[in-house]
Amino acid sequence: MTDQFVSDRAAGHARVEFAELLFQEAPDVSAAPQPSSELTAQVQASSLLAIYYELRHGNDVRAAYVRALEEHRAALEEYATRVADVAPLAIPAQMSEPELLPVREPVD
Repeated sequence: MTDQFVSDRAAGHARVEFAELLFQEAPDVSAAPQPSSELTAQVQASSLLAIYYELRHGNDVRAAYVRALEEHRAALEEYATRVADVAPLAIPAQMSEPELLPVREPVD
């Protein structure tokens, strides 16, 4: 993981904690003569930034998985081309498919 990968997650978590702190320290809005729009704006902005950082972290995780899958696909493709060049193994005639077990009655 890169430092940016970890810091996006940490920044999102810090923004959530900041929004929670602002919300907990908010004065009683019903007792105030007017709503605390500045505090509301700060909480909303912090929450939106937390969502932004979490989405950015999620995109980084997805990109890492896509890179890993592409590397795995390339490795499997290389293996398949090497195996295709090898002659298939001969199966002796006395070996046959194993017999399947009888089907059990359903248990209710």
